[in-house]
Amino acid sequence: MTQTVKENEKTTLDLEQVASVCCVSTTRVKRWIEKRGLKALPHNDAMEIQGDDLVDFLVQYNMPIPESILPLKAKKILFIFSAETLEYIYVTFLINFFHKLRKEENFISDSVSYGKNAEYKILTFTPDLIITDTIGDFDNAINVINFARNIGGIKLLSIIDKNADEKIKQKIMSAGADAVVPRCIDINELVEQTHSLFR
Repeated sequence: MTQTVKENEKTTLDLEQVASVCCVSTTRVKRWIEKRGLKALPHNDAMEIQGDDLVDFLVQYNMPIPESILPLKAKKILFIFSAETLEYIYVTFLINFFHKLRKEENFISDSVSYGKNAEYKILTFTPDLIITDTIGDFDNAINVINFARNIGGIKLLSIIDKNADEKIKQKIMSAGADAVVPRCIDINELVEQTHSLFR
């Protein structure tokens, strides 16, 4: 498979195609199916894998997603938050919301908490947009923004406390964020803000 998948087009790959686009052997792909839960459906005398299922699998195991299996104009969004804030309903809602946007808005999303795993996830997932939650861990949010800015080509949106003063916002913008929004932002406005970063 050498061409990029068209927008909203469903793609199906056989084992050899999966092995080729992921640069692994067919034996490894079979192990992914048998031991790691990569979804595969029988087709004639072979197995077929849906492109969406392959993308989900690669995201789950922190493996790079080959451009050739991404739908045209698909955008990858990575939400990074403090592990302590996961208990907050808002953070859980955002993670689920962006995951649901996948089918409607052609987004592929994932989430990770701050730390070395966040840097590793940025390098393997290669997001188009990183959303940082600065409320639980401001210093780590700034570090992530700096790290992503040094890589280049990544849009950065930071969520701040609705009562944060202008100095906080300026510090985040100075670190390299493209946009800053308050945590109380309307969800439709957040989606519009996300879209505007890609225009």
